[in-house]
Amino acid sequence: MLKMITTLFSSIERVLILALLLALAYATYQLAQSESDLNAAHTTIKTKDAQLETLSIQAEHLSQSVKLSEQQNQKLMRERDSISRINSEYERRIEIITSELAVTQFEIDSLRESHNETVKKWANNSIPCDAISLLKYTRTANCN
Repeated sequence: MLKMITTLFSSIERVLILALLLALAYATYQLAQSESDLNAAHTTIKTKDAQLETLSIQAEHLSQSVKLSEQQNQKLMRERDSISRINSEYERRIEIITSELAVTQFEIDSLRESHNETVKKWANNSIPCDAISLLKYTRTANCN
């Protein structure tokens, strides 16, 4: 019986040793796997840091581009307002000239249809070239 108990303990010890060796092998495998995962995580972190730095530089560049675009847009808006004012003034002057032309044309038509024959004749004849050249070189200050 003693031999049987000794054999039994001997086989239990072997099983225990085998179980401990298997547990040690599994723990070593888990440690190696964790170390590999840790190295992969460090590599991923370094890659993500580089990507983050690149994206940060791009964001700064885009921010500066937006600022420059806004400044250009404001400049263009000021130019548009200036052109609008110039166009308004131009349209106003065109209206004034058009109304003055209509008044002058009415006065010319009145002269051409005058009841006074001398005025009517004068209005319907063309101005001689000598008279035009005299008008061209006269000054308003010297007229009486």
